[in-house]
Amino acid sequence: MENTFKAAIADSLEKPASRLANVRGLNLLRINVRGSASSPVIEVLLDGERLVTIEDCTSVSQELTALIDTEKLVRGNYRLDVMSPGIDEPLVEDWQFQRNLGRLVEVHYQDAGEHHTLHGHLRAYTTQEIGIEPIHVRSAKAIQARTVATEDGLVELQRDEQLYRDPVELVKIERKHVTKVVVQPEFAR
Repeated sequence: MENTFKAAIADSLEKPASRLANVRGLNLLRINVRGSASSPVIEVLLDGERLVTIEDCTSVSQELTALIDTEKLVRGNYRLDVMSPGIDEPLVEDWQFQRNLGRLVEVHYQDAGEHHTLHGHLRAYTTQEIGIEPIHVRSAKAIQARTVATEDGLVELQRDEQLYRDPVELVKIERKHVTKVVVQPEFAR
């Protein structure tokens, strides 16, 4: 029963939230419902080819609140959070890859049954593969450290990091092997 109310709320809001996002040129990524049936927290994540504005979130929130109250979708108190995804939101859709071309990313993928991680710049993507220009580590000493300095700032290396000492223009990874791609923060130097 605990998950039933969560699914019911998410299902009833999916079409209207998607419509409201689409009207603004955005997409509904997902609706998360947590908390209890008497006091749920409803999170609506919006994203798109352009950045999500505060005005987008406010407008969608007001319209969804009116719908929830009119249709009495929630009994009791609730909290509705309409937001854009955080930096840790994985890239999945083509438009997300397009918007983040050139950005520093962390890619997790499987190859021959082994898990690998690669840090580099997203240079290309198709429906079949992504192209990453990997960061280059120039000294063995840097490989031992968990954090290395790159042209884009500090990058925390993973235990299974694929490292390249010699320049490599592009590493192509089939999307069917990719388990997660996340944009990394870049700091001005």
